[in-house]
Amino acid sequence: MQLIRRTKVPLFTCLLLFLPILVTLSQLKAESSASQNVALVNGKWFNGKSFEARTLYAVNGRFTVKKPSRLDQTLDLSGTWIVPPFGEAHNHNLGTGIEERDKEAIKKYLADGVFYVKIQGNLPLNEKNKRELSINRPESVDVVFAQGSITSAGGHPITLVERLLSQGFYPGQTKQSLKDYRYFTIESGAELDQKWQLVLRNNPDFIKVFLWSSDEFEKRKNNPAYLGQYGLDPRLLPKIVAKAHANQLKVSAHVSKAADFHIAVAAGVDEMSHLPVLASTPISLEDARLAARRRIVVITTCAIVPRFPAMVLPKEDLPQVLKTQLDNLKLLRETGVALAIGSDNVSDSSWNEVEYLHGLRAFDNLTLLKMWTETTPRVIFPKRKIGLLGEGYEASFLAIEGNPIEDLQNLRKIKLRFKQGVLLEP
Repeated sequence: MQLIRRTKVPLFTCLLLFLPILVTLSQLKAESSASQNVALVNGKWFNGKSFEARTLYAVNGRFTVKKPSRLDQTLDLSGTWIVPPFGEAHNHNLGTGIEERDKEAIKKYLADGVFYVKIQGNLPLNEKNKRELSINRPESVDVVFAQGSITSAGGHPITLVERLLSQGFYPGQTKQSLKDYRYFTIESGAELDQKWQLVLRNNPDFIKVFLWSSDEFEKRKNNPAYLGQYGLDPRLLPKIVAKAHANQLKVSAHVSKAADFHIAVAAGVDEMSHLPVLASTPISLEDARLAARRRIVVITTCAIVPRFPAMVLPKEDLPQVLKTQLDNLKLLRETGVALAIGSDNVSDSSWNEVEYLHGLRAFDNLTLLKMWTETTPRVIFPKRKIGLLGEGYEASFLAIEGNPIEDLQNLRKIKLRFKQGVLLEP
């Protein structure tokens, strides 16, 4: 007869063996919540113009007006105002290389009602890294990443990246390892061909490029006085756009002034990651109209301008730059260019950006609400049905304790967060 030998297994080993089961159970809980049929009653729902009382249902994580044959639960919205979740189209606070910082940023996004995030430059993340951060799940934020960015030697953002490295970001990396990984330097068409597969190897969700005073590129390139204050050779941009589009990737361009905007529009980029931030000369009417025809999106990033150091923006130039900022916002709005909310501020979730724009009085509350809840999420995830509270759209919303059209600050009074059929923890 064969004897079965019992072996004592250390408690720590048992816990390690049990951990994957716990993770699986938590995933099943989220998935089962998403598959529940939920009646959403007593809410005042945003319809794009105002709020109306109605009942919707969340079925398989999507909205429907049709009552399902099976109803698992009813969620009483208690007369709250229901809006789509917010988006942040320009930040760098995920993919820092420091997991604790990234997780704190995720908590802030969820607390502030921001469910959709676009990271315009980061230490590349693989799928394992993303799972460890629990992103792109019903109970967390959904994120797209540039996974690196393209500039020229000595150009922006190299000095910034190296300064962050010296402050403890990107642990395990060196200046040498960050080159052609966290950023790519490209000086010619031949080098673009040579390095393109390196760019794609990071699995970017989009391509980020840098222009900075590109009408002065020859003057600034290799001049120590302008270290970090220039970007790509503008002649390379159309070639990068062509390669990106051939790989079904959109191109987001950093622009600092009207001349950069002109070059980026002509090259066929899909997005300006900034309103021209250092511009004292406005965008031309012709360029704004062409951007509208080509459906180029402009991300605001306006609130960072008054915070620029004097070496980048002299104090005596600030009043004219702020006036141009307001003129550009009005021009783009009038010509039909889509504007998305983005802060480019690692301590902001986009809330400070919205408040800054509100203070400019360039847009009324309804326009800002639609920019933040409709335009911005769709810019980040153009292939998904998000940004509306209607039939077939993802069942995600915020329940607010006050009408935001009457007072935008009511958007801070979030009572409930609901994402893809799942009621999030407070």
